[in-house]
Amino acid sequence: MDINNFNKVCVVGCGTSGISLCDLLLELGKKVKVSESRKKNCFKDSLIQEYLSKGIVFEFGLNSKDFIKDCDLVVLSPGVDPVAIRSFLKDTGIPCVGEIEFSFWFNKALCVAITGTNGKTTSTYLTHKVLEATGRRVFIGGNIGTPFSSFVLKTTREDIVVLELSSFQLETIIEFHPYVAVLLNVAPDHFDRYNNLQEYILAKMNIFKNQLSGDRALLNKNLESLAMSSGNIKAQIMYFSDEFPNENFSCIWRIAEIFGVDKKICRKVFSEFKGLSHRMQSVRKIKGVEFINDSKATNPASTVWALDNILSPVVLLAGGKDKGLDYSEVVSHLGRVKKVNLFGEAASKIEDSLESFCRVEVFCSFQEAVISAFREAVSGDTVLLSPMCASFDMFSDYKERGDRFVEIVNGLQQAD
Repeated sequence: MDINNFNKVCVVGCGTSGISLCDLLLELGKKVKVSESRKKNCFKDSLIQEYLSKGIVFEFGLNSKDFIKDCDLVVLSPGVDPVAIRSFLKDTGIPCVGEIEFSFWFNKALCVAITGTNGKTTSTYLTHKVLEATGRRVFIGGNIGTPFSSFVLKTTREDIVVLELSSFQLETIIEFHPYVAVLLNVAPDHFDRYNNLQEYILAKMNIFKNQLSGDRALLNKNLESLAMSSGNIKAQIMYFSDEFPNENFSCIWRIAEIFGVDKKICRKVFSEFKGLSHRMQSVRKIKGVEFINDSKATNPASTVWALDNILSPVVLLAGGKDKGLDYSEVVSHLGRVKKVNLFGEAASKIEDSLESFCRVEVFCSFQEAVISAFREAVSGDTVLLSPMCASFDMFSDYKERGDRFVEIVNGLQQAD
């Protein structure tokens, strides 16, 4: 699409990506409107005033056709469900794209795009570190927390962009075309958004749809049947499997091959990697009890992985906003779990799935669940926050939930 055809653009969503889009559009000399379904009091007044002074027009508390109808283009922030927006845009002729797609129109660098149900943040981070160690300039962004739109105008043909992409972000691509597209794994997730697993998989498979024969489609070996049955992957298909016990490392090993990176660089990056915040993050040890923050585990498959990688007895902290998933998936992995402390909207549903297989208790607050876990644990145990759920019932995102866990843990000696 030609950006010159779009003089007035409406950004839907006023979060981090929405604000970054506003900055990009202003730099491009466009007139900008922002439609935000949340109320104005959810945002800092100083931020809104700053952008009002730059000529941006806002609506809060809804996304209305009347507000958007005089625009030439609508750009959706990653968390916005496109279905409702597209439905009332049908008779307007206004095109609608996502932040990743829009940003890609201005990208000059080679792109590596990584998706999957679990492990994509770690794989994105490690890919960035491995490629950066070669001396090239490498940008990192997408679902990992830095909007693509925030740096895309800085890219050159000598650079590489590494993007973590969610299924939501992949729903709204049109021309987005990565040189290397990666699908790490697929497990049930986001059934509050998708009607079934097939819909979710189709969204993930969009990562390959614009690739050409000179590109690389990299998948987990156990997804070979999915790759073959899709019939529309035009890129050269490659697989990663069991070079390392950790599938993230195996994936990065193959990406390094594609870019001709010395394997010594990979080994050095792997040896220095201590994990990411909110993903199996060791917080501290109190009276012999280890506390691990795995707040990024927002589905049962992630929690299964966490439980399988902890060898000590576990008090599990779980709960949050239900995404329509089957929590019984963890039942066969509860061997070392002494007790499950539940919190949030999904607590009763998880309790129904697990109470026949281990001790379960529901708490009124997140803090009570954490403090009780500490009192339940003895030296040698692990208290694991691995929620299996989204955070939006109690927190703005998984990071805020993990930060709150760390804050509570750091005060536990006083609470005990």
